[in-house]
Amino acid sequence: MLLAVMRSMLRAPRYTFATSPTLHRATLSLLHPLSLTDQHKYRLKHRRHCSHSSSNAPNDDNDANINKENSAWKILNRLPSPECIQPPTAANAQGAMFLPEIEALYRGNQKFRDMIAATTPELLRDLAKQGQRPPFMLLDCSDSRVGEQVIFSAEPGTLFTTGNVANQFHEHDLNSKSVLQYAVSTLLVKHVVVMGHYGCGGVAAATLPQPPPATRAEDPVDNVDNAVQDWILPIRAIYGTSERKEIVEHRERRATLGNRKREIGGKEAGEQLPDLHDPAFRALVEENVKANVQRIARSTVISNHYTHSAPQPVYVHGWVYDIETGEVADLGVTVGPPGVDVPASPFPLLR
Repeated sequence: MLLAVMRSMLRAPRYTFATSPTLHRATLSLLHPLSLTDQHKYRLKHRRHCSHSSSNAPNDDNDANINKENSAWKILNRLPSPECIQPPTAANAQGAMFLPEIEALYRGNQKFRDMIAATTPELLRDLAKQGQRPPFMLLDCSDSRVGEQVIFSAEPGTLFTTGNVANQFHEHDLNSKSVLQYAVSTLLVKHVVVMGHYGCGGVAAATLPQPPPATRAEDPVDNVDNAVQDWILPIRAIYGTSERKEIVEHRERRATLGNRKREIGGKEAGEQLPDLHDPAFRALVEENVKANVQRIARSTVISNHYTHSAPQPVYVHGWVYDIETGEVADLGVTVGPPGVDVPASPFPLLR
């Protein structure tokens, strides 16, 4: 049952990549943080290459001509993909068909490489040779609507990321703990950010009645769901104990309904998913972020770092992303080394 619930919360609209060059450009422009003005300049700069080639595949003549004009392409061993070229059909010369969703990613990768070559051609090569030194570690949700580098228009090498359902950190979870250890001790990040998001399916599921253990054990579908149910138990605990007004009122309303059945869309009362703008739902998203900031701040990794007076201060921040507006807000719960003032935040502050 819960898997179906979370799928409905995480479901995003499907987009079809049209063969129209205009729609194609508009769609792929979302995959890179360059401004529309920069992209327009890029298209004008490389439009002259259309006379050289009718595909993205380089040839010797094109290579000689283009590299004389722009040495950036030599760095990535790549020719530009002029925007005026019509996107090829879904079938290649051998007649193989490409799934549109995979072809969309392929085109996005070509677009990314073109943009890098046109704007910061040395970036990827430098990162490959010199290694990464990101200033941020980011723990966020696995939700497909939360794309870290897109949200912050961040270049590669800026964010060291890890994610899971509902952006949780637990000392016993070797995955998130090892990422934190590596980020702090080896990469020497300065900021650890827990970023939740409104509309989180894992948080929404934690507001619903927990399936009875007998049902979970006997039903094969619910049995598969056990891992998710166990994973969101800490969020259920927050929901059940929080003193925040919005959450308390939501708990009381649900308790009043009790086990009384009300047929609304074929579901029992109290089993309806919260609305995106439900104050209790949004409050629980925020409280979950705050709880995980505290877990990280009290973890052995951060405690040892603070205890040994490491030369690089590490700050743990709690942010929340609004999937409807694209805005990131600061929850004002930043934790820093003992005796050190936390830095001011330019993000909107939520209390």
